[in-house]
Amino acid sequence: MRSLGFGRTSVRPLSARSDARLPRTDRGRETLERILQGAEHVFRERGYEAASVSAICRRVGVAQGTFYLYFANKEEIYVRLVEGLQNQLVARLRAAVAAASSPLAGFHNAYNVLLDCFAENAGLFQVFREAEFVRQEIPTRFYGAVCAELIGIIVAGVAAGAFRDLDPEVVAYGILGTVLFLCLRFAVWGGSGIPQDVRQVGVDLILHGIAADSRRIERQKRPRPDGSWSGKPALSSDEPEGGEATRRALLVAAERAFGEAGFHGTTVSTITYLAGVGQGTFYLYFPSKVAIFTELVREISRDFRRRQTLAVAQCADRRAAEAEGLRSFLRWVREHPGAYRIVREAEFVDEGVGKWYYTRLAEGYARGLAAAMDRGEVRRCDPEALTYALLGVAHLSGQRWALWEEAERCAEDVLPQLVALVLDGLREDCVPGKDGVVHPLANGVL
Repeated sequence: MRSLGFGRTSVRPLSARSDARLPRTDRGRETLERILQGAEHVFRERGYEAASVSAICRRVGVAQGTFYLYFANKEEIYVRLVEGLQNQLVARLRAAVAAASSPLAGFHNAYNVLLDCFAENAGLFQVFREAEFVRQEIPTRFYGAVCAELIGIIVAGVAAGAFRDLDPEVVAYGILGTVLFLCLRFAVWGGSGIPQDVRQVGVDLILHGIAADSRRIERQKRPRPDGSWSGKPALSSDEPEGGEATRRALLVAAERAFGEAGFHGTTVSTITYLAGVGQGTFYLYFPSKVAIFTELVREISRDFRRRQTLAVAQCADRRAAEAEGLRSFLRWVREHPGAYRIVREAEFVDEGVGKWYYTRLAEGYARGLAAAMDRGEVRRCDPEALTYALLGVAHLSGQRWALWEEAERCAEDVLPQLVALVLDGLREDCVPGKDGVVHPLANGVL
């Protein structure tokens, strides 16, 4: 593992440590680095909740008293690891942009730095991805620090006439979302670096969008929303009978409990209390808390995919379907934050079911994109890579504008800009409409 420069604070620090606790000798700094590396391994192997100070100390071969010379608790060392990744990213981004000869070159440099840094630190990247379930402030500030660097590149590009005048923050989170999900698919799950052709798919999405040309998008009447999606919970509101009714009551109660307190903060007794049944009844249907969580993820997945299918059912063009799908997704995140938390946390409860959720979603998505490429509606490229890039844009945008309480603008406000980015990209010289034809969806007509 390369040194992450933990002693340098290039942005406002995440941790509240005192400088008096930082080592002042070479031996102390070496011990600190060993503890940090050991903690990363333990967090990767066990996850944050199952990790402990004693496990970290055993891994490193130091006494717990030594650990507490440097860190107050497990959360503080976790935050220091995240801060180290953040500092490395920001420093490398600034160096890459400073070396660029133009805003466009700066974008390419920054994009590749992000991919390289996350891929090179795939284990630490996974440690970071669990941060939102430790303390929401951690990913909020991490993403904000990285996107601040990207916003500077975009603003410079707009001023130079190289980029369209799109909202820089919307674009920045789109770029970072693309990077995060390409790294998840190819570096974390694939166990390798990011192939060049996959990198190019992300570049083309951000710079040129998905639209194959500037033809006006044909779009039929928007489908009437399905009433079963107007409120909580996210699970189907059908009313089963008998034993199935009890099972459904347990799942609905579990969605509420897991959505509010997370997997580790929820007990079986809480679920049975909310469902109005005894604990013995719970075990007639589910052998464990993990089992009901897994089943809940599968139920939410089925219902979410059904919702998205209904949302785009009357869209005659794939580009219109992408715009409508984004609208539907952002609305679902806002209306069902608990369900969205569950599917995001799934990977850290059961790696298999977490991966299943995204791969199951991606399979159908990729098939739809491939068919649209054959019809000439979407720019031809690797449909799987484009799928994960688009999932990343939606995922991080959903967190930024539909979940974070401090967001100054809501998802509906940024949707036209997000659609414009996805359909037509950032490059000024590639804007549909130079010949008088403009995508209506990119101008907020949706």
